[in-house]
Amino acid sequence: MSISDSKGLLTGATRQLQEHWQETLSSWRDRKAEDFEKLYLADLATAVNSAVRAIEELERLLHKVHADCD
Repeated sequence: MSISDSKGLLTGATRQLQEHWQETLSSWRDRKAEDFEKLYLADLATAVNSAVRAIEELERLLHKVHADCD
């Protein structure tokens, strides 16, 4: 699996998780749902965006290393 594939997989899985969470909220609206959202999902987008930026930087570095070796 390439770095680009990993980035796509991560962003796709995150998007799918958020969609499923919105569906879940239609039937689960109590304090535990709020706690779950705050504990596990509130900072997820920020963390995923940071990970994607790191993946992109690694990809740039790997391309540079490959170019330098040629």
